[in-house]
Amino acid sequence: MIDNSLFNHYEGLIFDMDGTLIDTMPVHARAWSMVGEQFGYEFDSQIMYQLGGATVSTIASAIMEKAGMPPHRLDEVIAAKRKLSYQLIPTESTLLPTFEIVRHYHQKKSIALGSGSHRQLINMLMDKLAIAPYFDAIVSADDVKAHKPDPETFLRCAQLTGVKPQNCIVFEDADLGVQAGLNAGMDVFDVRTQQIIKA
Repeated sequence: MIDNSLFNHYEGLIFDMDGTLIDTMPVHARAWSMVGEQFGYEFDSQIMYQLGGATVSTIASAIMEKAGMPPHRLDEVIAAKRKLSYQLIPTESTLLPTFEIVRHYHQKKSIALGSGSHRQLINMLMDKLAIAPYFDAIVSADDVKAHKPDPETFLRCAQLTGVKPQNCIVFEDADLGVQAGLNAGMDVFDVRTQQIIKA
């Protein structure tokens, strides 16, 4: 159980989505394996965990390279993965314990979502889990030019909620995301260790 009082002095709370608020990672991993089978390659879905927070394009490139699949098929692989994700993820994803922090501070602090997922997938999950009203701002992979570990996602969240970056804390479950938060000048709560990392 996370002690909510740890976050009392922050004005803005910014949450990653996959693996932090919503348990989508096992479904993503299964989808990558299924895409590999579809194309006749053995895809190592563990690469996805090592690149947590990266875009689908970055993850696909790394998985394909390890499997020995020619890079010119990247667009086909991404399209197949998206299609599978849209089928599997909304039916199989559940909220993680970190969501209790969102509930606790709802309407008391600014709350934003900063995700490397695309807007369509975020919207599907928000609808399925009925959680859209909890967020004052949502920043997806479609809304930024530079992705985690670049701080743009989290800086945009701060900008949209009108909170200075130094008064925000980021909640993350992946190294790239933790780095992005620190690069934004924000403290980061690593949900894996349950520790606050100071900017």
